[in-house]
Amino acid sequence: MKTTLPNLQILRFLAAAMVLLSHVQHEAEKMTFGGAHYVPWNAIYLAGGVDIFFVISGFIMYAISSSAFGRDGAAGNFLVRRLIRIAPPYWLFTLAMLLATVIFAGHITHSKLSMANVIASFFFIPYNNAYGGAYPVLMLGWTLNYEFFFYMVFSLALCFRRTIGLGLVFGLIGAFALVGMFDVVRQQPFMFWTNPIILEFLMGIGLAMARERGMRLSPSVAVFAIVAGFGLMFVLKAAGIATSYWTIRFLWMGIPALLICAGAVLVEQKPETTGFKKALVFLGDSSYALYLSHPFSLNLVSVVWGRAGWQQPYAYVALSCVVSLAVGALVHVLIEKPVTNYLNDKLRARQNPRTLVTH
Repeated sequence: MKTTLPNLQILRFLAAAMVLLSHVQHEAEKMTFGGAHYVPWNAIYLAGGVDIFFVISGFIMYAISSSAFGRDGAAGNFLVRRLIRIAPPYWLFTLAMLLATVIFAGHITHSKLSMANVIASFFFIPYNNAYGGAYPVLMLGWTLNYEFFFYMVFSLALCFRRTIGLGLVFGLIGAFALVGMFDVVRQQPFMFWTNPIILEFLMGIGLAMARERGMRLSPSVAVFAIVAGFGLMFVLKAAGIATSYWTIRFLWMGIPALLICAGAVLVEQKPETTGFKKALVFLGDSSYALYLSHPFSLNLVSVVWGRAGWQQPYAYVALSCVVSLAVGALVHVLIEKPVTNYLNDKLRARQNPRTLVTH
């Protein structure tokens, strides 16, 4: 399944924007604006952008690897390429957070670190920090710990032919999630890995398999699926379901995320984009850089805002979002994309040493 899906990239931007707005509003609520207070928009659970990301990840991993099951070297090649894709930017911002923790310890909420926590952070291993939470040095990296767990399982599955490999993926992840539902394991990292949220990766795989087999939605049905997904988010948020049913987040956030993703990827679409849609696709391309960099952007805006003595809370939120998007785009163009391309070129050259490229 090699066809480019612009809607998928736009959806990645939407998911990152939801997480961004969630964090911006959290910062705005803590600030005082000349006595005024920011009233957040919480009609839906904005952190559900993470659930959309997990469904997307399952979709993409199957889509790019569906023909690789059972091939020699497929597992190692898959894992190396995933590391090339996610590790360098993450390690860069983890180092930046370490540096900030040392220099600005008095201004950082969670500044206590242990060497074990630092090492675990770089190896995508869940480890309880000094405050008792299974968070890496760059706290939002908790989602990448789930991603890497999924990559490890999926790479193992690629060692086998497709039927067996998929059975292994669904069996292992399903078993881990089942253990998590019954709260059997309380030791890290297994307590983290058994969170049923990992079932959202399987939703994405199922969606990719449906598309591979020719399932398509008409434009009107696709729009309905997306609206229904967000509508379900709204209804469940209003019902306060998160308070009592956090363990089954994969249902009350995963199913809406699946509906939204289905509406985006199961509709026919041209790979070429122009105008505003092309801009949205670019923002989707830079969504990972946005995700990693936005905590630094928010801190920068907060410092400048406080020293300038500005008061308007909604202007603060708007500026924070704009600066975060701009920084994310710059990081993508100047760092993430060049480094990823360079490492992929090196990998290709190593795999094909007789291939001579001339310019």
